[in-house]
Amino acid sequence: METKLAKTISYIFHPLLMPTYALIILFNLHAYFALLIPQIAKWQIIGLVFIITFFLPAFFIFLLLKKGVIKSFYMHTREERVFPFIITAIFYFLAYYLFRQIQIAPLFYFFILGSTLLIITTLFINFFWKISIHMIAIGGLLGTLLGISFVFKVNIPFLIFLVILCSGLIGFSRIKLNSHNPPQVYAGFLTGVFVMLLLFLLI
Repeated sequence: METKLAKTISYIFHPLLMPTYALIILFNLHAYFALLIPQIAKWQIIGLVFIITFFLPAFFIFLLLKKGVIKSFYMHTREERVFPFIITAIFYFLAYYLFRQIQIAPLFYFFILGSTLLIITTLFINFFWKISIHMIAIGGLLGTLLGISFVFKVNIPFLIFLVILCSGLIGFSRIKLNSHNPPQVYAGFLTGVFVMLLLFLLI
């Protein structure tokens, strides 16, 4: 039962889905940077981000699987992760570039830029050590919310608490599935939080 729950949590909070989740959250905050964007434009942007940061990387990773470059979508070894990380970083940077071309508050493309930097950071760490991508992703979301709370004075304590709770569930799932050990989980979470928080503090 716990294993099934852990798998479900890992699927729901897949790292490639985190930018889409994050934008849905940011677009629904009661803050000027969200209220200035028409509702239809928000859904168009969310759809675009979903395609670029989830669908296209997942599709190319599927091609890597078919070509035998990786053995499974789980990518258990560090070696299997290199090409998927590079592909994902390219698409995330494309999303950042597209965001810079539209009339939108800078914090949104700073978030995408931060997500790209997290992938590149993870790629470099991966050459030496296997770190939890799931925890980096949820940590990045928490770092974003903390940064927005500090820099833009947005009062979102419940949302921050909820993300921390989700982080605990994700960490449990990764350890339960033997995908990572506790140090890899904690390091991933802290990396995600500090990279994104630092980026927003430097805006």
